[in-house]
Amino acid sequence: MKIGLSISLLSFAIFSPSAKADITTPQVYVALGDSVAAGATPYESLDAGYADIIADTLSKNGLLAAFSKDFAVPGFAVNNIHDLLDEEEVRQSVSQATLITLSAGANNILGLVRQDAAGRTVMFDQLIANYTLNQMRIQYGELLDEILQINPDASIYAVGYYFPYPHVLSTQQQGVLKMLELVNDIIENEASKRDIAFIDAGADFDPDGLNYLPNPVDVHPNQQGYLSIANSFFDKAEPSLESTDNNIPPNPGMSPFLESLMPPSQSEDVTSPDQSGEMDPNLTDEGQGETQNEEPESNTEDAEEDSSLINESAARINYLYEPLFSNTLQHFLALKS
Repeated sequence: MKIGLSISLLSFAIFSPSAKADITTPQVYVALGDSVAAGATPYESLDAGYADIIADTLSKNGLLAAFSKDFAVPGFAVNNIHDLLDEEEVRQSVSQATLITLSAGANNILGLVRQDAAGRTVMFDQLIANYTLNQMRIQYGELLDEILQINPDASIYAVGYYFPYPHVLSTQQQGVLKMLELVNDIIENEASKRDIAFIDAGADFDPDGLNYLPNPVDVHPNQQGYLSIANSFFDKAEPSLESTDNNIPPNPGMSPFLESLMPPSQSEDVTSPDQSGEMDPNLTDEGQGETQNEEPESNTEDAEEDSSLINESAARINYLYEPLFSNTLQHFLALKS
């Protein structure tokens, strides 16, 4: 449901301070964040995630007025989610929410980690990690401040992260485990400074992480893992509620807003690339296998600009979900420019 469709039907009573305590009235729920908030699967797709499960549980208990995870964007780091709040559609929805969950921070860090092809070893540069963690701390606080500025009355929940590398050899885990613990410490500390609740997503998730993260080289959980995160939310927000397998809804698909951020697909009349992704230089305009002696006409300057944009965008974000969404950020930046 689009957030704006039902907002006018709600009573302003739900904006009272009591909404920050128990969930006793129908909520306007907006999920912000990255691929974990969006419901990315271990196998390069999107499905129902923890936000969908929370929404379904609320709905079946008569506690949901509207729900949107349109603004949970795979690949986004903290500063990108902050930039997203400049969009009028996003600001309006956040301003109308009574319940907000935020998953942000992992993309700032996990891109520093390098795994081997089997997912058994990891490595990262500690000095770079220390600098990145400090930047993430500053940016996360600024993001929370912006959300509070837009909507000081909503119940906001800062969602932490689980340990995403349970398949890594135990001798390899300690360094990256400490780094992820620092990410959660930052989220919890910055949230606490602003009287925002922290959701310890890893508390119940990590003991069963091998089952919740079936793909050793992908950091996204299966739906049982998302179910665990949803119940960690209810443990904090409304202990009388619990999500079960019956609260895992059908795949909601990609939202129109998220689709608008994805790079447009190439039209069918453009010559298809070969398996390597490169155009065959021996094809003429008629598609015949003749070698061309002269360089075909092309806009070289545009190509160089596009390449520059890709490189600059890639440098600004470490993608948590690169296989499917590696171009999302650069397209978002292009739309804003």
